[in-house]
Amino acid sequence: MANRLRASIVLSAVIGLPLAASAQSGDRQAGDPPTDDPFAPFLGTWSGVFTTQDHEFWGVEDFSCFVGCGRDGYEYLASLLDDPANDERLVGELMGEASGYAAERFAAILTPLARRIQAANTFENDPKLHCQPYGFVREVTNPLPMQISRLGEHLLFKYEEWSLLRTVFLDGRPRPEYMTPSLLGHSVGRVEDGVLIIETSNVTPDRISDGTQAGYSGELKGVERYTVRNDPRRLELELTLEDPLTLTEPYVVTKTWLATSDVELVQDSCGELPGVF
Repeated sequence: MANRLRASIVLSAVIGLPLAASAQSGDRQAGDPPTDDPFAPFLGTWSGVFTTQDHEFWGVEDFSCFVGCGRDGYEYLASLLDDPANDERLVGELMGEASGYAAERFAAILTPLARRIQAANTFENDPKLHCQPYGFVREVTNPLPMQISRLGEHLLFKYEEWSLLRTVFLDGRPRPEYMTPSLLGHSVGRVEDGVLIIETSNVTPDRISDGTQAGYSGELKGVERYTVRNDPRRLELELTLEDPLTLTEPYVVTKTWLATSDVELVQDSCGELPGVF
């Protein structure tokens, strides 16, 4: 517990870049009147640790996972921080141990093709340096706020990162037999037992994360499971990735956002010169 408190203070100073906030309507809060719409709990504006770092809810594992991370690594770091035997160890040491553990676990499920892609991916050749928006996985777990709203019978995800819009179809339509792949793919959603489940396919190849430098193919299928919890009101994501070309087994990514009804998304932009934002 001591490690959690010390690291929260340090990390909030390191990664904290708060955005200006203004009134934003449409967020449901605890105590709001009930609604028959099963999607209503998920509507509103949600912000991750990157832009709400002063909130007391966050722990060290959340700061280290501000762009989403593998569930195994997140849970391993949480266990290290909760172990009283580690109270005298430096937080950086614990984070390094957890990072190594997560890297080993992830490497073990990569195919030979995936290892070659990972080796070829570097910071210098990242498409984002040439104003190419993120692909499906990095956009879904990006650090900036997002807003979920109704679009007629469907859901609209509005991401501040790259100012991208994503439609999630709710009418049970099947994946189109012929459809040009895209960065965010084709998504269909439903609610089961209070969990918003979104299935996505037909994506263009891209990177899983900056940290792993791993990539995925056009065969990727992603299943997002969003759960709303209270005290504080928050949105928890479990994203399961399956790709027969790059992964030998499913890879699960986790991320959490807080409900932020006072936040209004701003227009994101990329510089005119490559690599300049």
